[in-house]
Amino acid sequence: MVKVVTLISALSALTLFGCSQQEVHTAKSTLALSHSDNIITASVLSKDGQLNLVADGKTVCLWKNTQVESPLHCLKGNEAQFMELLDISEDNQFYLVSNQVTVRLYSVQGHKPLGEWGVAGNIINDMDISANGNKILLGFRSGKASIIDVQRNEVTSFDKHRLDINSVSLSDDGEMAFTGSSDKKARVWHTSSGENVHEFSHGSRVNHVSISSDGKVGFTLDAIKDRTFWDLSTGKVLAELDTNLRFFEFNDSIFSSDNSLLLTGSPKQVIKLWRVVDGALVAEWKSEATKGRASVLSVAYSGQDKIVTNNSDGLFEQWQLPSVNNK
Repeated sequence: MVKVVTLISALSALTLFGCSQQEVHTAKSTLALSHSDNIITASVLSKDGQLNLVADGKTVCLWKNTQVESPLHCLKGNEAQFMELLDISEDNQFYLVSNQVTVRLYSVQGHKPLGEWGVAGNIINDMDISANGNKILLGFRSGKASIIDVQRNEVTSFDKHRLDINSVSLSDDGEMAFTGSSDKKARVWHTSSGENVHEFSHGSRVNHVSISSDGKVGFTLDAIKDRTFWDLSTGKVLAELDTNLRFFEFNDSIFSSDNSLLLTGSPKQVIKLWRVVDGALVAEWKSEATKGRASVLSVAYSGQDKIVTNNSDGLFEQWQLPSVNNK
């Protein structure tokens, strides 16, 4: 595997103007590292941006993002085949891999398998893990959702939606789940009981949901035009994304630690930073294509002043965050 290191000097920030005349920061990446020679099928960055888990159909490799020569560890053979979903716990102690039929949990230290679960007859569309790795949320094509209690080795399933669950998100403590479905509903619910806290209706299928670490703010994106920030304590709308674009999608998103910003990664090389209070676009970057479309598969914050991304060409990139007025 050839590892290419490219250091790209940062350009001066340019400004674009959106529909609200909000100045939009943009610049080139300050660092780019190749974490795969192949087109990758799945990628996830740890929440602090220090670890990058990459699947390319033949291997699943865990990288430390400052490391250039070789990954920390790779799953190979039967352990790595057909892996389409990945995740890393916030404490960087555990990682998940799934072929959409079963999900396997590994330790980062020692890379030992710790458990394997599945729900018979159900295809996993999305998954998320709690900060300490004790709970795993699975969303299924059947509309069911399951909570895995890792310590007790118990799986509890709930009938949450009438149609496919397309996206799931779990609060850090594992107590609140957010699910979005083709039934045009997004639901916030208690993982202990399955009881709904809020239900949000949309104009079309809900393709993406995200919940903040503390479970206080949520975001939903449907297939056509609804893209909404929610106050999850009240169930009321905080803001809509300030854009006239329709039919766009997010592969990944993450709230900033203070819930003031949402970082998103999309197909066609697009990375955007949105302000939660009014939905304004405050920064936009373009990932480098080295092999194909360079779809941005995973995004994360790195410290107070940087973000990191990974695209489907296997390219890990680092970007400088602008100074943002959050009011």
